Amino acid sequence: MPIRKTAPTPLQRGLACLSCRKRKLKCDGKKPVCTSCIKMKRAEECEYEDRRQKSRTQKLKEKLSKLEERIKELEGPAEGPSSSASSSSGSATSPPLFPGSMLANLDTVDLSSLSDFPGSNAIPSWATNSGSPSSSAGSLSVSVSRSVTNSPFVQGHSTENFDMGSSSLDSLFGLPTTFPELPSTPWDPSTPLPNEQKRILLDIFLAHKHQCWFDSDVSRFDDHAASSSQHQLRSEPHPALMNAIYLLACHFARNQYYSEMEPHFLSNALHEITAALDSSDRLVDVVQASCLLAIYLYANCRTLEAYCHSFSAARLAVGLGLHQIQPKELGQKQSGPSTPIAIEKPKNSAELQDRIAAFWQVFMVDRCWSVANGLPVALPDGEHHQGRIKTPWPEACLSSPVIPALSGLTNLSGEPVHLPSLKAKAAALYERTFRLASAAQQGDAYWSEHNSTSLALQRFNASLPFFVGYEAWRTQAPFVDVELLAIHTLANVCAIHLKGNSVEMETIQAANYIMSLVRQLSQADYEFLDPLLSACWTCVAKLYIQMVSNSTFSDTIPSFPAYVVDQELDVLVNAMKTLGMFFPLASEHARRIEEERTLLGFM
Repeated sequence: MPIRKTAPTPLQRGLACLSCRKRKLKCDGKKPVCTSCIKMKRAEECEYEDRRQKSRTQKLKEKLSKLEERIKELEGPAEGPSSSASSSSGSATSPPLFPGSMLANLDTVDLSSLSDFPGSNAIPSWATNSGSPSSSAGSLSVSVSRSVTNSPFVQGHSTENFDMGSSSLDSLFGLPTTFPELPSTPWDPSTPLPNEQKRILLDIFLAHKHQCWFDSDVSRFDDHAASSSQHQLRSEPHPALMNAIYLLACHFARNQYYSEMEPHFLSNALHEITAALDSSDRLVDVVQASCLLAIYLYANCRTLEAYCHSFSAARLAVGLGLHQIQPKELGQKQSGPSTPIAIEKPKNSAELQDRIAAFWQVFMVDRCWSVANGLPVALPDGEHHQGRIKTPWPEACLSSPVIPALSGLTNLSGEPVHLPSLKAKAAALYERTFRLASAAQQGDAYWSEHNSTSLALQRFNASLPFFVGYEAWRTQAPFVDVELLAIHTLANVCAIHLKGNSVEMETIQAANYIMSLVRQLSQADYEFLDPLLSACWTCVAKLYIQMVSNSTFSDTIPSFPAYVVDQELDVLVNAMKTLGMFFPLASEHARRIEEERTLLGFM
C-alpha cells in the first residue's frame, strides 16, 4: 500500500515572515530564516512580526521613528551650500510630514494612512538659520522646524482658494511646529524646566518676536554669547521677562504639550513682576515683560487685563525715564525731576539700545492696542516738558533686515530704512489719525493738526519700501515680508481715519490697497501675522458695510454693485477667521462683522 503524502499544515494567520507576506509568497515559518527567503537570497529581509500585542500609540510611534530616520538619511548629504539650497527649494510644495492632529491624537489616527503618507519621501524644509521670519534680528538661529503646505504660486495668494468653513487648524494649514522628542508625560511645574525645553521655547519665540514688537538684542538670551567678554557687563534677563517669553512661545507652538504650560508661565510672570517691583530689580525687563503679557492677553480677548498691563508698562517706562533717553551719557546713575525712579544708566551701547527698544515696544503696544480697543492711551502726548518724548528712534544696528543679495530694505529714493523705526512711526500716526477721526469738535486747532498729520502721513508713505509680495528667496513661511505688510496696512488705515472713516475716493483707494495685501497672503503666512491686523481689517470691513448701507454717493465716487462689496467682505471675514485660528481676537472681530452684516440684511 503506497504511503499517502500528507499536505503540509498551513500556517496560522500572521505567522508568515513579513517579506513573504509583502510579496504574497508561500512561507513555511521557519526561524530565524524561512525557506523561501533562503532560496530567493534575501535572508536579511526575513523578519517576523512580534506577536505581543502593541497599542495603537506604540505602533504609531514606531512608524514615526522610522520616518524620522528616513528624514535624517535625506538630510545627511545636504550639508554644502548647493545641496542645502536645492533641498529647501524643492520642499516648498511638499506637504507636512507630521500634522499636528496626528501628534495630538495618536490613538485616533488611521494606521493605514501612514503607509502611504504624503511627502514621506520628500526632503522637508527645515528652518536652519533664521532669526526672524521677516527680518533676521539677532545672532541666535531658530531651530524650529516647519514644513510648507503649498507654494504661494500654487495657492495664487488668494483667499478664494480655501474654504474657511469648519476645517480644523491642522487639516487646513498642515503647518505644525515639530519638536525633537517631546517627553511622553506632562512637565511637572514643581521641577525646573529642562534646558532643552527652554531652548526650544526661546527658539519658537524668536521666530515670532516681530508679532510682539520685541526688537531687543537677542544675543542676551544666548548662553554662549552672554558668556563672551562683550556681554559680561550685561545683567541676566529677569525671570519675569523669561516667563513672559516662554508664555508666548507656548502660545505660538500650537502643541498640546506646551499649551498646558501656559497657565504656569502666566502665573509665574505675574508673580515675578510683583517681586521685581518690590525690589526694584531690572525694571526695564519688567516693562518688556508687561508688554508681552499685554499682547498675549489682547490676542486672547482678555482686554481689561491686557490694558492694565499695558498701562502699567507705559507708566513705569515714564517713571524710569525711558521716554527721554539721552544716548550720549553712559555709566552714570540717572535721577532727577524727570525720572522719579532712579536706575543705573546703561553700561554699554548694547544695554542702551535695549532700553530704546523697550520704550518703543511699550509705545507701540500702548498706542496701537489702546486705539484698537477704543481705550485712552497711557503715555503722555508731549504737551508738558516731562512728558515729551525725546528717545531716538530705534537704531538700525538693533535688527537690520537681512535679505539675500541685498544689503537691506530701501525706500523709493534708494535710502536704507529700518523696520522697527517704521513700525514705531506707523503706530504714532495710527493713534493720531484715530484721535482726529474721533474728535467731537472741528475748530481751527483741529484743522491745523489735521493738516500737519496729513502732511506727516504723506512723508511717511514716501519713505516706505515697496511691498513686493511673494519673495522667491524665502524657502519657508512666511513667504512675504509680514512686518512690511503690517506697516503698509497701518498707513492705509491712517488714510481712512483722516477722512473720518467716511466713504470717499481716498478711503476707497486705501481699502482696496489693503485688500490687495490680503490677497497676496498664502495660507502659511497667517501664523506669522501681527494680531493687530485684525483690527485694521475690521476698519476696512466697516467702511465696506457703510458703502452698502449708503444708497447715495457723491458724483466723484463711482458706484459699486452690492455683490462686489459683499465679495470683499467675504474675503475679509475669511481672513479674520484664518487669523483667528492663531489669535482668538480675530475670530471675535469676524463674528462682530458677520453680525453687523446680518443686521443690515445681507450676507
